[in-house]
Amino acid sequence: MTHSPPIAGSELVASGLKLVIAIPARLGSTRLPRKPLAILGGKPLILRVAERVENCIHNLCEQLRLERRDVLAVVATDSSEIVSALAPCAIPTLMTASELPSGTDRILAAAERLDPLYRERLNGETLFVNLQGDEPFFHFEDIKSLVSAMLQDTAAQMGTLAFEQTDGKQFLRTSVVKVVCSSKGDALYFSRSPIPWPRDVLGASHSVSAAQDLLESFPSIPFLQHVGVYAYRYAALKELTKMKPSRLEVTEGLEQLRAIEAGWRIKVVKAVEAPFGIDTPEDLQR
Repeated sequence: MTHSPPIAGSELVASGLKLVIAIPARLGSTRLPRKPLAILGGKPLILRVAERVENCIHNLCEQLRLERRDVLAVVATDSSEIVSALAPCAIPTLMTASELPSGTDRILAAAERLDPLYRERLNGETLFVNLQGDEPFFHFEDIKSLVSAMLQDTAAQMGTLAFEQTDGKQFLRTSVVKVVCSSKGDALYFSRSPIPWPRDVLGASHSVSAAQDLLESFPSIPFLQHVGVYAYRYAALKELTKMKPSRLEVTEGLEQLRAIEAGWRIKVVKAVEAPFGIDTPEDLQR
């Protein structure tokens, strides 16, 4: 018989839940080994993120008029070392399997771990925010705007953030994900390719190499840079993880396209700052 892994951290008190901020933190990382435990300003990276989330929750409750008992933050991890690193923090840690394919799956595993404790308090409308464990500099206003938008627009299954970027070099980089939206602010498509292509500026050939030359004359290209923070309702989170990876998702390597192909509404909220995550040893020194 297998046993559910224990819950570490502060006791989870059963109360009505409107919002759960979930931080997936996997110990393995290809570009930065053991990234969650990397030291940033004298503390492990994951602890920096968790402490910032604690402050964020206090401000969210105050500014969005949420009851503190209705808001929870958890770290979902596969490592006892990460649990230990978070000991100084009041945010509870939920152990999840190491072989989960994505942060979304890890958040669902954590949510399902909460179910026996919260029972009827965790329902299909509970909003989950997926905040990556390598984003210690996330902006509170961005989280507030995303949560507020999703609480108001109950028909949207998902929400995310995007920054109004103008850097032409970033526009051409495949590591920078772009998003185009409808007039109502819903995502139409996400891509690593430069979209929407400004034909009048960069020409009709869609040649990236030619575009790089043109950028010397037109260095400013307006576009929306996706910020990898997501919000899902619990029912949508469960449904999304049950879907098989879609054709476009596999082609672009972008999980959110699974929802787009399924016809879901993804509400895109404007971010006040460009994303800055920790991915390399150099990022720790910046």
